Amino acid sequence: MNLPAVAQPVVSPVVQPAAVQEDRPGGGIWLKILVTVLTVLVVGGLGFFGFAVWQDRQEAAEQEIRLQRKAHADSLMQIRAQQDAQAREDQRREKQRQAVCSFLLSFYRQAVFTTDDDPSYYARYLTPYCRQMIFGVDPGDGAEDRWESWWAAFGNFNNEYDFEELSRNLRITPVDDNWYKVRLSEHGLTETRNIRVKVSDGHILIDDVR
Repeated sequence: MNLPAVAQPVVSPVVQPAAVQEDRPGGGIWLKILVTVLTVLVVGGLGFFGFAVWQDRQEAAEQEIRLQRKAHADSLMQIRAQQDAQAREDQRREKQRQAVCSFLLSFYRQAVFTTDDDPSYYARYLTPYCRQMIFGVDPGDGAEDRWESWWAAFGNFNNEYDFEELSRNLRITPVDDNWYKVRLSEHGLTETRNIRVKVSDGHILIDDVR
């Protein structure tokens, strides 16, 4: 058996030490904290945005309610103002009607139911149109003619008139703002005259009689 002349040294294989991975203490915790913070920020941002939108809608709804209430209140105030104005106008017209009725009662009892043969003095309570309608353009000089025209316009058709009874039964009824009905009753007979008046600056004048 042949042996090698020189003995070969036995070389042991070199074993490299395995790299040891060192865990970084606390690395996973910081990652969780970061994720949590980001999640909170996102959720908080979405929540704030949603709250802002809800708040805007609430304010818009409340503003709409306030506007509706204001419009309703303004409408009620306008209606109340119209009612007050109408009430004042009705009161004014009623006072005017009462004044005209009082004037016509006094006019009839003093200027029509009278034994005065010349009614020229009371013609001042007539408008020029009414004076011309009763007496004509050129009234006669005779007082008797003027009285006949006067009685034909304002009196009744009974020639045997009783002024006391006529005055006692006299009634004045408003027809509208300008026309008034005069009721003449005597001896069981009733006739009416329709008289139109003009009111200006508190002065009442007879403008027409039918």
